[in-house]
Amino acid sequence: MRYFGFTRITVILFILVLPLVILSPAVADEKAPDFTLTSVNGTSYSLSKLRGKVVVLNFWATWCAPCLEEMPTLDSLYKRYRQRGLVVLGVSIDRKRETVEGFLEKNPVSYPILLDTKGEVFVNKYTVSGLPATYIIDGKGLIVDQYIGKRDFTSEDFLQFIEGLLKGGYGR
Repeated sequence: MRYFGFTRITVILFILVLPLVILSPAVADEKAPDFTLTSVNGTSYSLSKLRGKVVVLNFWATWCAPCLEEMPTLDSLYKRYRQRGLVVLGVSIDRKRETVEGFLEKNPVSYPILLDTKGEVFVNKYTVSGLPATYIIDGKGLIVDQYIGKRDFTSEDFLQFIEGLLKGGYGR
């Protein structure tokens, strides 16, 4: 059946996705909400203290299959550019620290994994609508891009984007 020239599935998808786009406070070209979280190894990280650096902020969970599939590409990205100032922060939304620690013992990554066990950043600051969710933050602290869903962070177009940001570019 068609409505105003659109199929039923298109109309349903539009109705379901539009509120997520409208309600999300963390959108491109806006200042990234600041937060302070502790990593699994006990180090405290504040986004505001990373000003001047390009930050890839990735929200994930141990039970999220697409999150786990993209983690190796995030790790590769971090290893490739960390000497040039790229910061990758993985923010686990799992409720139990032990769950994350157990997962990382079997699946280690070289970038910091922060714990948001109460959802303070995930829910209250970024209002993430799906996992994995990734925000690219430039040196001025602005969100210049965001992705919901699995991504290959080693793709040529993404690497060129990161290269541009690391050279002092801001936004797309």
